[in-house]
Amino acid sequence: MKISKGTDYALHSLLYLISNGDNQPVTVKRLSDVLNVSVTYLSKILTQLVKAGVIKSASGAKGGYYLVNNWETVRIYDIITAIDGHRSMIEDSFNHGPECKVQSILNSAEDEMTKSLKSKTLKDLM
Repeated sequence: MKISKGTDYALHSLLYLISNGDNQPVTVKRLSDVLNVSVTYLSKILTQLVKAGVIKSASGAKGGYYLVNNWETVRIYDIITAIDGHRSMIEDSFNHGPECKVQSILNSAEDEMTKSLKSKTLKDLM
């Protein structure tokens, strides 16, 4: 599982929304200023989080992004896959077959990381 800069921005956007506390919509402009990232790039990331059901959005003058009601149960793994998909950290060209000890160890490590990320939620980041 590869973790991109987009996932980093997604997680930090979510932390900001959590710290906002009152669950009032936060504009993409505000988030982009806080994270020092372009509005365009962050908008794409936030749209992916909305599609995944991690956050909600509201249009209009008082619009923005806010947390879903059950944000505490959102798994870190689900945030990563919403942004990066289910990409492996092991290159596709690195497939030497099941007898390869190196590949076996790396696959096992990736499985453990996936298991750990599936057991952690946004609440664990608080």
